[in-house]
Amino acid sequence: MTIAQPALAPAPSSSVGGYAFALVGVAIWAGWTVVTRMDMRGTMAITDLVALRFATAGLLLLPVLLRRGLPLKRLGLGGVLALAGTAGAPYVLLAGGGHAFAPVSHSGVLICCGVPLATALLARLFLGERFSRPRLIGYGLILAAAAILMLEAVLGAGLGPLVLLGDVMFMAGALLWASYTVLVRHYGLDPLHSTAIVATVSAAFYLPVYALFLDPGIASLSWGTIAIEAGFQGVLTSIVSLLAFSIAIGRIGASRTSALTALVPAAAALLAIPVLDEWPSFVQVIGILTGTLGVALASGAIVPPGQARP
Repeated sequence: MTIAQPALAPAPSSSVGGYAFALVGVAIWAGWTVVTRMDMRGTMAITDLVALRFATAGLLLLPVLLRRGLPLKRLGLGGVLALAGTAGAPYVLLAGGGHAFAPVSHSGVLICCGVPLATALLARLFLGERFSRPRLIGYGLILAAAAILMLEAVLGAGLGPLVLLGDVMFMAGALLWASYTVLVRHYGLDPLHSTAIVATVSAAFYLPVYALFLDPGIASLSWGTIAIEAGFQGVLTSIVSLLAFSIAIGRIGASRTSALTALVPAAAALLAIPVLDEWPSFVQVIGILTGTLGVALASGAIVPPGQARP
């Protein structure tokens, strides 16, 4: 599904601002993969990270939910739980937890490029959506990129025996987020309202379980670490990136915004070099480039010669 473009081209200042907001979102997403990988290689457990993320986002977005309401008549209890179950704690446990086993170059492709592919598959199955040839080519390239990285994990290539587990977790996380995307489109929810539902419902369900059964480790962290993680995971990733991409879509359109999100895998891999001393292999570079081109084609940002724009 594509978002209709405005009949008139946006003003230059609006376009510049739109690109700026999109790049802010790209920077946050790329930073999330690197910071989460660093956390998983350190002393923080994924269960602690999830608690900090939803405690912070849930508290900040509670006023939004109180003002907009919990749409039980519209979604039903099952719909509310489905939103929280796809974009909430289960997603972060899988997508974030996979960073304990697999490198940033794998997560960038399998999550950021895997989401549009999984979304397309679900939209075809449940919404009857059809795709143009350029989009199908793009999805094929994304699938090829995933296969390249999965093959590297299977063959080992000096990555360690659990890389494949991390890759599977990334792909499962991408499928969950894609399911959330399809649900939001199905229910017609705006981004901020749906995010408020996910954050507050996730906090309500996850935090008691975390406190009672998951051996909380937050108490052992310094206040500085807690503040940094809460700010990055709960504010920047959960709220600011959402608003940045939403504003970008409004100013420069969905296709251009989606094309810029294709920069996330490359940006994350480059950022991982100075921060984590994690250099992508030749195979990973090929996977990143293939996945990036696939997202650009699938989004309609670039169109092969002789083809109509999707």
